[in-house]
Amino acid sequence: MKRNEFLKDTRQRLIGRRDALRRALAGDMSMLRSQDEAFSGDEIDAAIATEQAELRSQMASFESRELAQIESALDRIQQGRYGHCETCDHPIAPLRLKALPYATECISCARRDERRDAASRHSPINRIAAFRGEDENEASADEKYEEIR
Repeated sequence: MKRNEFLKDTRQRLIGRRDALRRALAGDMSMLRSQDEAFSGDEIDAAIATEQAELRSQMASFESRELAQIESALDRIQQGRYGHCETCDHPIAPLRLKALPYATECISCARRDERRDAASRHSPINRIAAFRGEDENEASADEKYEEIR
């Protein structure tokens, strides 16, 4: 597929998703407003309704972020900057763009940023491996267990 065809196809997909998100967000907001206006029922019903409203609010927040990313991708297409990494300016792989059409970074830069973010939080992805590797001079958990027995 040629670049122009790819861009045209991607633009259509982004517009379709943008329109769907706008409709969903409009429905979510009207549903949240209508729920606040009229409620009748017991405490359990109120708790369930509150939980559902919280879930809808979180989903609306997620959809709003996705909508902003789509709008940004459409702007980049219009400006001729679509498909280039914002970090290193190398081309983003077409397969990545096909899977995530509003991607702003190539896979290498995205992975590097994810690793940097994980390291800065000091929250290891594999907690068991981190536990075993905390202090090389200290005995492993299995060795400690054997000492206790």
